[in-house]
Amino acid sequence: MASMMSSLGRRLRWHPWSVQTRLLAHALRSGLWRSLSPAPRRVACEQHVLAWPTRLPERADAAAIVGWLRQRGIRVHEGGNAFYLPPQPGLESALGAVVERYPPGSGFKILRDFRGLEEAHYLHPHRQTRLRRRLIGTPRDQLIVANYLHRLALGPRVWDLCLLRAGGLPMPAFVVQHVEGTAPDAAECAAFLTRLRAALSSTELRITVPNWERNKDFRCPGCNHNLLRDAAGALTYIDFQNFTVRNPQRIAEASGDVAGSRGHADVRSRPGRAAEREAAEWFGAARDLLGRHGLDLHDRVVLQASCDTGLVLHHALAAGAWWGVGWERPAVAGEAQVLAVARGFTRLDIDAVHLDDPNDPGAAIPGWLRHRLRDAIVLLRGAPERRLSRAVASLPWRALVFGLDHQPPAAAEEHARSLLARGAHVAWRAGRHEGGSPEQRLFLLLRAPASASTLAGCR
Repeated sequence: MASMMSSLGRRLRWHPWSVQTRLLAHALRSGLWRSLSPAPRRVACEQHVLAWPTRLPERADAAAIVGWLRQRGIRVHEGGNAFYLPPQPGLESALGAVVERYPPGSGFKILRDFRGLEEAHYLHPHRQTRLRRRLIGTPRDQLIVANYLHRLALGPRVWDLCLLRAGGLPMPAFVVQHVEGTAPDAAECAAFLTRLRAALSSTELRITVPNWERNKDFRCPGCNHNLLRDAAGALTYIDFQNFTVRNPQRIAEASGDVAGSRGHADVRSRPGRAAEREAAEWFGAARDLLGRHGLDLHDRVVLQASCDTGLVLHHALAAGAWWGVGWERPAVAGEAQVLAVARGFTRLDIDAVHLDDPNDPGAAIPGWLRHRLRDAIVLLRGAPERRLSRAVASLPWRALVFGLDHQPPAAAEEHARSLLARGAHVAWRAGRHEGGSPEQRLFLLLRAPASASTLAGCR
């Protein structure tokens, strides 16, 4: 009788209705009621999803793709919801040029749900309930979660969420910072879990698994192969499917507390909606000016000195830019990176610089980006410090858009001319209005293939 009751208890425990009830109770206790709402997340703009052609065969079954890769000697690590291609020689022969478009040492975590990003789920539809998938969120939601883990020094950085195309077949993929390491011992694992508990109690990070400490994915010492010790001895949890962010907006709001008081139009000390609107208007005018001269931001590097909270760079990435690089004071740069994490802007690096630092800020640009700088777009808005703006203007670029808020026209033109490394002429002059402000000038500096430059204004 005892055996029968025990067996019945196990069956009832894992009955779908019982699982759903425990999951719902856990979600409510963890403050995840927002995740239960079917309403989509409302954002001002989202990072444009890059689609990359590959050499993979057009096969709808993930097992067939994995088999094809292994036949060609490509190492593949399989999971229930995704398969992972670590960095390795010959990877470009399968994936194509996309391998060279991300930082060296990047791996590709490809979802088994071969659909577009608006339809695909991280958890395979046949493996988890609808409630669990809703708590996990969309791939875009998981991009925020993964980089929040990285921000908390718990997980690796995820560089991007892109679409790999096998012919006409879309394959959602996370491009991740690969971690090569070994399993920790029990004491190291216990110390890591202590840090994780602290993060769960003091940040917006949450775990979607009820009774997570008894789950195999968090069981010491190896957490089901998800916890690794790297060569430097740091512990990293490499999977993010069990995590979520309770409220991304709170992460974004926290970044505004010390975002600076220099008087930029996009500092977080201003009302949020006003800052968003002004950044969008300035970027829209800059984009229109570029378009009149046959230029767009698609697949380009975008640079911005004194980028403040990075709102303009966000719009550039939403418009199809490949990568964004900004420079800011240390106190503001860190907060700008937090804001980028909260909004899912990942192809972005904001470097901390001291205004009195004589070193070239361009030295911080990684080598794998440098070969793309000759086609780069520089955006200068707000009130960039002159030494910094001149240093950025001295880098290779194709076009530079310049317009300071509330600067007299004569001073704006003089400042614009000071940014030219070569001789130039003023093609034409005009002004623009931002809201009810006085007329302001927006200039476009063009660098021809032979490094000649021209200066133009914006109507």
